[in-house]
Amino acid sequence: MRKQGIAWAVWLLAAALLWLFENNAATLTLLIASVLLPPLSIAAARRGSARVRLTLSAPQACAKGSALHAALSAEGIGVFSRAAGRVICDNPLTGEHAETRFSFSPRLSGTAALTLAVDTAHSGTLRLRAEAWTEDLFGLWRSAPIPCDGAFVTVEPELFCPRVTLAENQTVSADSERYSQTRPGSDPSETFAVREYRPGDPIRQIHWKLSQKTDAPMLRELGLPVVNRTLLVLRNVRAERETVSPDTADALAEVLLSVSHALVDDGLAHTAAFAENGQYVLTEVQNEADFHHMKARLLTLAWEPDDGALARLLAEKPCAHIAVVSAVMPPDAEALCRENRVTALIASAAASVPGVYAVPFTAAGYRDELQFIEL
Repeated sequence: MRKQGIAWAVWLLAAALLWLFENNAATLTLLIASVLLPPLSIAAARRGSARVRLTLSAPQACAKGSALHAALSAEGIGVFSRAAGRVICDNPLTGEHAETRFSFSPRLSGTAALTLAVDTAHSGTLRLRAEAWTEDLFGLWRSAPIPCDGAFVTVEPELFCPRVTLAENQTVSADSERYSQTRPGSDPSETFAVREYRPGDPIRQIHWKLSQKTDAPMLRELGLPVVNRTLLVLRNVRAERETVSPDTADALAEVLLSVSHALVDDGLAHTAAFAENGQYVLTEVQNEADFHHMKARLLTLAWEPDDGALARLLAEKPCAHIAVVSAVMPPDAEALCRENRVTALIASAAASVPGVYAVPFTAAGYRDELQFIEL
């Protein structure tokens, strides 16, 4: 707008000089029009700006790679103003950002519309929003932003069908009711062993009846439940200078969703985890309905800074099988290994980490490279 103001000032100066040198009716008319028309246009645009209404609409869902168009319509533009702005499309899952600028010319009917092509090359929940305003005909004044509701479009991922097996043929459908035969735990409902009391042992675990029979204090060691939980982790976090391409981010989401769906098809309940608002969120997936609920939530995710929350999560929630889907080998991968099996599905060359079974794949060929997966 500053450029338009400077241009108007230069024009007024030129019109004034022309009238001084020519001094006739034509140059006088030109000078008067140059002085009066822009303020009149600004006044008319100000008065009509309150009547302008914008509507942005798009389909709720579409297949990845399909043609998708959003519609933007404006009402109440008027003949003395125009509407201009931009439509912004964000895909938080892949980090993509696109802008399309538009301008609606003055119209006698007051109604205008345009169609915008939307990129659907990658899966995720697209967020469409319009930033618009009205201007006078000369571009010297701009209104406050025009309210406009945004739109959300879910670009459905293209899942593939890997054959997923669990190591040692363990069936993982829920937490096991078995207890460890080699290590004590903290479950008061199960006794691991009975031994003589030693100084420092908790008094509440003394077996009083047996102590009376043996005339010596005896301690009841508690049982340790054997955890048979399977955890699928989407590591949608990255280091400060780490970059993840849209193709890689899209591949990571589709790999985790495909593995989860394969487990559901085999009747294997599991837990999905992903970073959201600074912490990892756990979602239980036991059936098809749970899977679709988890998928809808995952497709809205954004990438977050890596603060080591995954290791802290697993310290609180032990799992027998852990599959981490990540762009690179997690820096805390070794810390994830706590008498369990850790499988890292890595979208790059995988570094060797003790106790971690690395399965590298590429963003372009993961559908063929991950046909058989053992967790």
